[in-house]
Amino acid sequence: MKNEKDYSAIINYDWNRYSLPDRMPLGQRAKIFLPFSALTGYEEALQKTLRAKIERYSY
Repeated sequence: MKNEKDYSAIINYDWNRYSLPDRMPLGQRAKIFLPFSALTGYEEALQKTLRAKIERYSY
């Protein structure tokens, strides 16, 4: 397989997390992506579906 040959040097590489001293802490990194919403409109669609189901079964 071509891909195995191309990446053979890094596939089993043992990364040392301390070799990256300037890496941002996980908590800080999470704050960067907090405002990002990959599923725009998902919450509204979920609420609409929930209201429809409640109306349907509340009789």
